[in-house]
Amino acid sequence: MRHAILGAGGVGLALGAALARGGHDVTLVMRESSRARYSGVIDVHSGLRGDHRVAARGVDRLDEQVDVLWVTVKAPALRAALDRVGPRSAPHSVVPLLNGLDHPRLLRERFGLRQLVGAIRIEAERTAPGKVTWNSLFAEVSLAADDGGRAGNHSPHDNGRPGHHTPHDNGRPEADPPHDNERPGAHPPRDGGAPDTAPAGGPSAHPDPRLSALTEALADAGIGCVPERDPASVLWRKLVLLLPLALATTAADGPLGVVRRQPALLSLLRDTAREACAVAAADSVAVDERNLLHTLDTLPGRTDTSLHRDVAAGVRPTELTALTEPVLRRARDQHVAVPAIAELARRAAERELRAQMPAPHGSTYRKGETS
Repeated sequence: MRHAILGAGGVGLALGAALARGGHDVTLVMRESSRARYSGVIDVHSGLRGDHRVAARGVDRLDEQVDVLWVTVKAPALRAALDRVGPRSAPHSVVPLLNGLDHPRLLRERFGLRQLVGAIRIEAERTAPGKVTWNSLFAEVSLAADDGGRAGNHSPHDNGRPGHHTPHDNGRPEADPPHDNERPGAHPPRDGGAPDTAPAGGPSAHPDPRLSALTEALADAGIGCVPERDPASVLWRKLVLLLPLALATTAADGPLGVVRRQPALLSLLRDTAREACAVAAADSVAVDERNLLHTLDTLPGRTDTSLHRDVAAGVRPTELTALTEPVLRRARDQHVAVPAIAELARRAAERELRAQMPAPHGSTYRKGETS
């Protein structure tokens, strides 16, 4: 299969290297500044998977036909990034791996039902153009065919309860570690702690054949793939875990261990997780709150998030608005009280503002592009 990857950050480079190593044709669609410094080889550093180098072509605009377009930029960069995809590329499938809830609508406007909504669990960080550190042994993608916006991806002005599908409540959790995370060296649990899959009754009896093709391609790359029934479940299962972690680590200006040393902040993190579950339920996606809290309680203290790293490093704009605003908007529309989310978002925004000031910042993270 011919794959194009829009966004050569940590996730894009790791995914591109894995697909190319698995025998697939891979093209990286990069910013001009990154393309000028890219050697044509992805250099992967991994203590768990082994260091390796793999060739992949880099372009600053995609004007050739591909089978799959993977979108791995962060939400604030999405509109500008799409300008680098020409009409002749005509991808058969478009797979966004962004955090948040609103991006499928924008991609649907451009690509229609060619979109397959996705989420990825991986720990990978770009260190230079074409260079990535892949710290997790695991990598797994969840995918669902686009339902035209019926499954929770309603517009900002849609005040009705979105979707008519059955909430997922099979007694198993539905939240996975964020893709920049957060469980170094461990495979993401599918049977507890971080969530599992489809509603009772399993996937659709007539699955989209593109899901099977992508599952095979990802298997070639050594990446697991879990087909899901609907986009809302794919997005919420990741967000209920990512949101409290991202806001709390940013507010604390440190990893999860720093959050845990501040009882009031830790309490806000746990309350944010509970409130995120409530908003997801109002959006027709049930999440096992107890298992989610267990995951948050047992993640390593070194767990950190890309939002915190970006804020500390001075990367702007960050994902803060993309992560928080859709949740707060849905909470208002569904009359769900979310005081902890609002407070933690306020603290994260204050930290972001302070980090923009000229005084030296205490973070040990390097300043640089992350997507």
